[in-house]
Amino acid sequence: MMYISTAGIQRGALSAAEGSKPSSDKVQATQAPAGAGAVADDVVISTLAGRLAKASEATSATIRGFDHAALGAWVNGNTDDILYPLDAEHKAAAAKQLPQPNDAASAKSAAAATAYVDRKGPNPFAGLSREQLSAISNDDSGTFTVNERRAAFMQAYQEEEAWRTQVVAQAMHEYNTTGKTTNFFKSVLAHFNTLPRLEQSQYPANYASDLEDKIKLDFNYFNHAAGNGGPTPGSLADLLKNQGKKTADLFDLLSR
Repeated sequence: MMYISTAGIQRGALSAAEGSKPSSDKVQATQAPAGAGAVADDVVISTLAGRLAKASEATSATIRGFDHAALGAWVNGNTDDILYPLDAEHKAAAAKQLPQPNDAASAKSAAAATAYVDRKGPNPFAGLSREQLSAISNDDSGTFTVNERRAAFMQAYQEEEAWRTQVVAQAMHEYNTTGKTTNFFKSVLAHFNTLPRLEQSQYPANYASDLEDKIKLDFNYFNHAAGNGGPTPGSLADLLKNQGKKTADLFDLLSR
């Protein structure tokens, strides 16, 4: 089964337009967030680093002792807060939130995040690592405003969507040329292992082990056999051979 979990990413409050907006404002992780204005770069970097450390420390204290299920539920709660309805009342309330500390650099970061939510500016957190994005989006200590958290969440979401589009295209090619999706499962597992723990909590607890089992099985969907065994009676390869066909669509196969 070709499965990439979208739990915690695909949420009802996430508008289609926002979810599909491309991320084109890439900057280096060491650069100041968009909207820093006249604040010196080193001041912005120092302030952001300090806020990230503070947020991470608060989160670590909160989730200490959480098992996989409890952590996943906590992250889901954060996501619900982040993806508040984009009506005038909620947007006005979110825009009034002040970052901590509320110095010039942090205030400009918060203002840039609000501009992004209003579709009036780029994402101020483009270029940050997934760990940093996760630290911001899951911060419930008040260090980052809800709009900063939303901007960080959306940046991670867009990067994840871009990766999924690429890996599914590779999987289709693999399937159409070999009848297998083993390399696809390897790519998914490698990607999963790079995700922050908080993002991993949005997947089933056995997600990695299930992928490992699929990789070991090395199943050939054409032949309906593991490894390099020949076509089994009634397999797709056998049926296609009898019908004089050479290929089939991956999603048609997975629906059988």
